[in-house]
Amino acid sequence: MNEINSKMIKKTKVVNGLVSEVWKKWTTHEGLKTFFGADNNIELKLGGAFEIYFIEKNSYGLKGSEGCKILSFLPEKMLSFSWSAPPQFPDIRNHEHKTWVVVNFRIMPNTSTEVEINHLGWLDGEEWDKVYDYFDKAWDTVLDWLDKSCGKSEEPENLIKKVAGIGGIFFKSSDPVKLKEWYHKHLGLNTDDYGTNFESRDADQPSKKTYLQWSPFTDKTKYFEPSDKQFMINYRVENLVSLVEEFKKDGVTIVDETETYEYGKFIHIMDIDGNKIELWEPVVEEYEKIVDGATK
Repeated sequence: MNEINSKMIKKTKVVNGLVSEVWKKWTTHEGLKTFFGADNNIELKLGGAFEIYFIEKNSYGLKGSEGCKILSFLPEKMLSFSWSAPPQFPDIRNHEHKTWVVVNFRIMPNTSTEVEINHLGWLDGEEWDKVYDYFDKAWDTVLDWLDKSCGKSEEPENLIKKVAGIGGIFFKSSDPVKLKEWYHKHLGLNTDDYGTNFESRDADQPSKKTYLQWSPFTDKTKYFEPSDKQFMINYRVENLVSLVEEFKKDGVTIVDETETYEYGKFIHIMDIDGNKIELWEPVVEEYEKIVDGATK
């Protein structure tokens, strides 16, 4: 058998609804029927069935993803299952090797959820490439079906929330440890290994906390590159995925790729004065869990 190559299909979409609700759409019989196939057979357990039936009139074996199994899952965080080719690609459909899909679920602002699909385990060959191209389009369609099934949020459809506030102030220091001690002693900052977090409240949603991280870095840090400035500002934003698409259209210099953690998404851009900017779409509920030093 050919060795598995490094190709991977990756698709992402933010949909309306709590992560618990979106998780049920992927992991229950009734949930899947709202957006994915005409019928299904799913057993949420290791080795359980994950069979989506797209063409009910066909005989078993030609309905959809017969034989696919759940490989792993973390409730409301990750679902992984084996996946086969559709009937029009019989050589790949009947091949002993199956690809697999990993679906990640992330809490987002405004009671929404990010769904990330990763389809990997591809082999080399012309027929495998055809199936790859097929699913490269098909997973976009699946996410569109999911989005439609979740309904629309109350916000205007094309509204992109840009900067919502300052999320952090980072600057260089010849001795960050001593500097943090000085600020703790003389100005009362409750510092930890990274600096401190100033806790405040969202003016529009007073029950919602916000944080501004204050962090001195060693003057030899490369984190601010390619900027040669002594500081970097972190701005809190919403809808980072859409914002990045706007940047690309407008010719904004994007330094790196979006990185996603439990506590939010990050990307870096450059402004016209050569300042490196960090943009953060926070998941406050998760960020609170890792905050040690907080100054209120």
